Amino acid sequence: MKNSIIIPTVAAIIITIALSMSLSSCISTRDTIKINKVEMGMTKSDIQELLGTPLFKNANESGEEWGYRKLVGEIAGPESMIFVVTFDNDGKVIAYNSVKEHPYYHPY
Repeated sequence: MKNSIIIPTVAAIIITIALSMSLSSCISTRDTIKINKVEMGMTKSDIQELLGTPLFKNANESGEEWGYRKLVGEIAGPESMIFVVTFDNDGKVIAYNSVKEHPYYHPY
């Protein structure tokens, strides 16, 4: 009788763990799919339509940078990265890159 209760309980625990891992992976997978669509020459409106409102914007005389948070890693928990898109003065993408988020950065 005890085995008939233990086996379904263990199975339920395994299924719960598998589901929680798959749901956490959706975050990084969704971000990665969108970020992989970024191409040189895209416009600011193309990027905003694809990635949404940036976390930050920096500008100088040679152009502008927009930063987005993305989550990578799935098994040990996602790690926060910053995806930076660089535009020239005409508003076209000339570079993009991911950098590790600073551990002391806390958005308010």
